[in-house]
Amino acid sequence: MLILQAAERYSYMKTLNILKIALFLVIMVLAYFLVETISEPIRFEKEKAVRYAQVIERLKMIRTAQIAHRDVTGKFSGDWNELIDFVKNGELQVVKVIGNPDDSLDVIAGITYDTLMVSVADSFFRNYAIDSLPYIPFTDGKQFSLQAGQVSKGNIKVNVFQVEDTAPFDPRKVLRVGSMSDANLSGNWE
Repeated sequence: MLILQAAERYSYMKTLNILKIALFLVIMVLAYFLVETISEPIRFEKEKAVRYAQVIERLKMIRTAQIAHRDVTGKFSGDWNELIDFVKNGELQVVKVIGNPDDSLDVIAGITYDTLMVSVADSFFRNYAIDSLPYIPFTDGKQFSLQAGQVSKGNIKVNVFQVEDTAPFDPRKVLRVGSMSDANLSGNWE
């Protein structure tokens, strides 16, 4: 009888140890899922910040190109090939003032104005891969959508453009610069 009780006790202890190990494994798996549930949004936000910083930088460069294009041609470009060609080959007129127009002595002596033509690429895009302007960073060649046109403000027609990320990392936050419905050159991140 004593041996039978010892055998039952051993069996009971063995079952108890197996349950302890099983519960420990269940606790470890649940702890892992808890940590992952907390860590995933943090990793997502970090990656989003890295990606969006580069997308925003590219949108700012596109805005610079569009403003230079408008200053020279009088309108924004709605075509990537036209805009890239303008950035590579276009020139801006720069007026250099010789003398200080706010100084009366310089005004009396005569202020001269010297007009220079400077390259758009050298002025704004030095050491920048101009051909990469249409492409969204981190997307394997997907392009921003580019639109240009005019909107009416009262009796005045205003040139407008809009560039939008067509492959956003976070679909709830689509980055864009400009607007096709308003004379607005700012980005929606500003």
